[in-house]
Amino acid sequence: MMRFCVIIPTYQGEKTLPKLFEKLMKIVPKEDILVVDDGSTDETVEICKENNIEFISHQKNRGKGFALRTGFRWAIRSDYDAIITIDADLQHPPELIPKFIEELENGADLVVGNRMQDIKTMPIERKISNFLSSFFVSLLAGKKFLDSQCGFRAIRRWVIEKSHLYFDRYQMESELLIESARIGANIKFIPIPTIYNGNESHFNSILDTIRFILFV
Repeated sequence: MMRFCVIIPTYQGEKTLPKLFEKLMKIVPKEDILVVDDGSTDETVEICKENNIEFISHQKNRGKGFALRTGFRWAIRSDYDAIITIDADLQHPPELIPKFIEELENGADLVVGNRMQDIKTMPIERKISNFLSSFFVSLLAGKKFLDSQCGFRAIRRWVIEKSHLYFDRYQMESELLIESARIGANIKFIPIPTIYNGNESHFNSILDTIRFILFV
């Protein structure tokens, strides 16, 4: 049985974390859940403490990529075989985690959620940024990615260990896809629903996409 953990990068997650924890703990033991609090000033840490969920806090906001790298280091130190990454804003259904793990157990090295089969509810700026970043990621990776911005993923430990990841912001998720293709990882995609629930996003999608394009 593959030993995996769930990493939740979050900033100001007090409104959604209680519901996410409720859903997650029906599927994953709480000791296998880590919240990386990226400098929140709300009740994020208190909510983790109340639910007895392990957390790591950054003193200041460093960006999602930085938070994910913090979580990856924890997972490797804790000797997990694989990592699930899931956003804190309830856009990723935790009940799909077993399907992601099943794909890993069937030979995948990286499993990525794909929301692009149903984009009616996706905000227009997300559609534009996702199209642009997915185009450039596909070009650089030599593999077609339809949804390079989806943060719902399952990753084998060795993929993290062999990838060179430098970005601190959301571009790191695209960087990981390119690195995974470079090192020959077996990449699979799982359709997931497109859920936008009106919560404030801390992702400046157009700006971060421009930053990524300028970098590459």
